[in-house]
Amino acid sequence: MNPHCARCGKIVYATEKVNCLDKYWHKGCFHCEVCKMTLNMNNYKGYEKKPYCNAHYPKQTFTIVTDTPENLRLRQQSELQSQVRSLVHYVLCCTL
Repeated sequence: MNPHCARCGKIVYATEKVNCLDKYWHKGCFHCEVCKMTLNMNNYKGYEKKPYCNAHYPKQTFTIVTDTPENLRLRQQSELQSQVRSLVHYVLCCTL
């Protein structure tokens, strides 16, 4: 029995079958989720079982800095340096 295409749901025959990301695809249906560029086994990148071209492959970004003891220490040190700079500036500029 022939499998169904992961994109269009139609039957995929052996001559047009791409087996990738644990799914079967027509060659024309195996394209980037974003730009629709036709992909092959050499130029695709999979993310969450979906194909992407290199340009549109989702990048994982980290947006939260964890308050580890080291990060807290660095923040306090930075704040102290800022206060010292302000004090030095005040003494040099405003008291002479």
